[in-house]
Amino acid sequence: MNNKTPRTPFSTPLSGSVRETEIRLRNIFSGPKKRPPALFLALVFAMCIFCGNLVSCQVAEVNESAPDRLNDSQTPDVSLDLTEHEPAWVTYLRKDPNLSGEELKLLETLFRTAERVNGYKFQTPTAQLMDYVQKDGWVLGAVFVEDHLENTLILGIMDKETGEVPHAIFQRSCHAGVPQVVTFRGDDGLFRLLYTFNGQENGQLDGQAGVIRFDGEFMAWEWPVEGDARYGHEPPGASLAAFSEYEAYWDNHLALLAPGGLDVYTVNPDFAWGKADGPASMWQLDHNETFYYDSSSAEELPMPIYFQSLKWLNETMEPEAGWRITSLIPNEEKCDAGKRIDCYTLWAHTDNDQNELTVDLYFPYEQEGARRSYGSLERAAFSDGEDFPSRNEEKQDSAPISSQADKTDKKDDDWDWVDKWDEEWEKEQEAKQIAEYQSVGVTMDGKDYYYQGQLVKIFLDQRPNKSVYTLNQNPAGTVNVKILRDAGGTITGAAYLTAAEAAELAELFED
Repeated sequence: MNNKTPRTPFSTPLSGSVRETEIRLRNIFSGPKKRPPALFLALVFAMCIFCGNLVSCQVAEVNESAPDRLNDSQTPDVSLDLTEHEPAWVTYLRKDPNLSGEELKLLETLFRTAERVNGYKFQTPTAQLMDYVQKDGWVLGAVFVEDHLENTLILGIMDKETGEVPHAIFQRSCHAGVPQVVTFRGDDGLFRLLYTFNGQENGQLDGQAGVIRFDGEFMAWEWPVEGDARYGHEPPGASLAAFSEYEAYWDNHLALLAPGGLDVYTVNPDFAWGKADGPASMWQLDHNETFYYDSSSAEELPMPIYFQSLKWLNETMEPEAGWRITSLIPNEEKCDAGKRIDCYTLWAHTDNDQNELTVDLYFPYEQEGARRSYGSLERAAFSDGEDFPSRNEEKQDSAPISSQADKTDKKDDDWDWVDKWDEEWEKEQEAKQIAEYQSVGVTMDGKDYYYQGQLVKIFLDQRPNKSVYTLNQNPAGTVNVKILRDAGGTITGAAYLTAAEAAELAELFED
């Protein structure tokens, strides 16, 4: 069910602040203020007439190049050349101080193409090149435009030789929108561009996201739909299905950038506009999507480290601000092997990058051989060891005991899917890992490893960041073996451990 309120550019979004709302209402109902002197009014009236003449002349000049906004009878003029009428107030930002002339050309070209397609100029724009990828003389770029009422994300492909944009661009606008853009190369060697573009609608986050495959002159969406989501009307040689499915998906979903991909949220059925005792955010976590390797991703971290950390972040900080995990790594100095507690340092940001957080999270575990099974988050603390305060501590202290118990049970029920997802995920990963090992000559029989038919004594599989996938010892084994992985974490082969490596690992088992 879609509980989002209708969006209109002709309304002013209300702040979530009770104080600000009270001030607005007081101003509306306070009645007329004291009338100024008649002489002052006459002077103002005369100035308005004079300025009106000046404005009418200026508008006539602007209309020769482009209308300010489209009306029902106007259609975008894609042949309109706005370069000759560049407004003096446009500002091009360089995210990288070493941005080249070619990069600046891409930024300006996509910006001007958006104005030509729209048929009107941005008002007081600041344009920034977020990122880009190149292939075979073509370049796919992402441009962010901050403007007076709405911000805009522009995605398009430019011919590097001619400086032209031969195909339609993709653009979305929203109030207070801020994009996040990541480029990466897939297993097929092609570049991808992942983007999120979220803004505010009536105090709630709202936006879109996608993963685009770039193969040179053309681009296509791979997620959340497959196909070309640019065309809403009579797409040339394409189907309307991708556009319609894309728009429908974001009617009731929200995506926040996460390590290696996205955390995807759906509308919380318990949320209702104006419900004081309901959830503050209209969104609840649905699932995670991983598109590229990141040591902090949900796919790479031991279960349930990532989702327990995200749960804590959403319950402790203001969920309506869109807090997202940017990094989650082991903190070896604060781990306690004696108490069997591991520490992970969490870095998080709000989706608009205006706020950040660093906190240490402690997880208990059970050890079985080299395998660790983690329990739920035990505590959160600042870097100096002081416990991190809960956002709901005061409310829970003052609430009736029965009410507190009901809310605790409800929260536990809301996250039951995580435990179920953990079990299913572990089974899938175990099957995947066995298949990958077999491809390089390593087989398993229960907890025993074999390499080319030989029982393995010490078996090591290490991530590129030196953290361990698997470390196993069988004193009856005759060979010591390690798995080889590339920088992206993909298995490339297997090899024997050197004598020094085997001795160092043997000491670790003795300890």
